[in-house]
Amino acid sequence: MAGPLIIDTHMHLYQTKAEGRRCVELYDGWEFDAGGRLPPYGRYGGDPEDGIAALDEAGADRAIFVHFDTALLARSERLAALSADLSEGERSRRAAGIDSDIAASVRESNRWACRVGRERPRLIPYVCIDPSVMTPEENVAHLRDLVENHGARGVKLHSIIQGFFMGDPRMRPVYEACIEMDLGIVAHSGSSNVMDQYGDPWSFAPVYERYPDLKLVMAHMGNGSWHQTRLFAEAYPGAMYDLCELMEWIDIGKGPTAAQFAQLIRDVGSDRVMLGTDFPWWDPIDCVRKVMELPLLSSEEKEAILGRNAERLLGI
Repeated sequence: MAGPLIIDTHMHLYQTKAEGRRCVELYDGWEFDAGGRLPPYGRYGGDPEDGIAALDEAGADRAIFVHFDTALLARSERLAALSADLSEGERSRRAAGIDSDIAASVRESNRWACRVGRERPRLIPYVCIDPSVMTPEENVAHLRDLVENHGARGVKLHSIIQGFFMGDPRMRPVYEACIEMDLGIVAHSGSSNVMDQYGDPWSFAPVYERYPDLKLVMAHMGNGSWHQTRLFAEAYPGAMYDLCELMEWIDIGKGPTAAQFAQLIRDVGSDRVMLGTDFPWWDPIDCVRKVMELPLLSSEEKEAILGRNAERLLGI
């Protein structure tokens, strides 16, 4: 007998296994104040071949490949490293050069992500868009080209790393283009370790208010800010969520208990929550097992989370 439909809505992939492992090891779980305790990370490196192997192992049908260009990780450090002795004009010129370099990297890496999707149709590419290294017009033109000529199916945002609020006016043309082209967005939600809480669940409010038809997924159900998610979901019934990462912190540090996590899904609405794995941080087969082991939820609710919700909400 065939198992349930399984769709991973949050899979990261890298050009090499080594790059994937480096990115996994950068995260220390600071949001959950776990005193050095970490959930065990996945066994895979994280290149496209690993992604397919992990889907096969879990019996998964497809995955959204949420591509994020690692060049953006170093942007703030590169800008901060500019000498304080530079004139204002020279500083602006060099900062513009840094952003131009990163924009070129974003364009090329997005095309690589789309090639991965063309070569492996089970991997659905969501591409990286950044409001700081490209203008709104450049972002829309780049996104349109990726969709029309390269097979992109959506957008990945990480406002904490990228340093912008979700309601930033520079993003409005991108959101409007996503609605026009029927694209989904997977955006990181969670605590920030800087003063500006770019990923706070309530930072999504201006977007849901202005664009109620936008297919915007709040990744991680608020992660370290998960206590806010129930009230936010009540206020914005069109909001959608994936459960990756937060689920891994059950009974660790400031993470929820299994009962609290299951109740949060119930409070949000199990018809609005989708499986995500954050691969290669965690393995799909283990994420599926953890969903199936959650208390309180019915088998029908669990099967909806594993795949049917993504099929319905995102049109996969």
